[in-house]
Amino acid sequence: MDKNMRPDVYKAGLLALGVLAATGLAGYALAYILVMPKVSPSGFVPTTLGNSAGAQFHFGTLQAVFVLVYAFAFLPVVILFTIKEYHTQPYALIFACCLLGVSLLIEIINNLPVLASGIYPVRLESISPGVRLYLRQVEAIRYLSYDVAGFTTAYAAFFIYALVFLRSHRLLSYTIFGSIVLFIANVPFLWFAPNLAVILMALSIFAFASVPVFMARMAVDGFERADTKSRIRLVESNG
Repeated sequence: MDKNMRPDVYKAGLLALGVLAATGLAGYALAYILVMPKVSPSGFVPTTLGNSAGAQFHFGTLQAVFVLVYAFAFLPVVILFTIKEYHTQPYALIFACCLLGVSLLIEIINNLPVLASGIYPVRLESISPGVRLYLRQVEAIRYLSYDVAGFTTAYAAFFIYALVFLRSHRLLSYTIFGSIVLFIANVPFLWFAPNLAVILMALSIFAFASVPVFMARMAVDGFERADTKSRIRLVESNG
């Protein structure tokens, strides 16, 4: 009985992880729409203690939670997806899996301190204003560098997935291409229409959020194909 139930439990768990990762990405994108931070090419790093641009760029505690949910839930999906679809394009899928795995680890490492600081905020009243500003600038630059590296690596990995499955899973590929186009399109608007840039970035992430569900579903289909083949072999051997 337990052996018969176990595959279904694994499949349901994998789909749940895909939905959880999608929820994390959707929540992250929705936070940008609701808060609508004032971003600009020169506004990511604070220049004064009263400048809130750098603080707005850093995710709040809730945003960090969304990113961590996405990263922790998506990592096993990526690995199992690669195992089940390995036969499609082995080298391309392994390379994409490595890129995406690194991206998810970067996001985990980058957002855990944000979550920790939100739970246990550290006050710096005893530090001089100049030192306090310097620490904020260093923190903003560090966060920005990891965040850009993490999502850029993720988009590079998904571009490979889109190319590999362009013929067999067009909806997945077109969704990824659309997300990448929206992400690239937001960059020039940073200079003259920052609100539109934020909206385009959020739409890109919303489109991106459906990808974990696609991949979890494809991995589950891989499990089902493997189960079917095993049963056929079992019947043939018994026959």
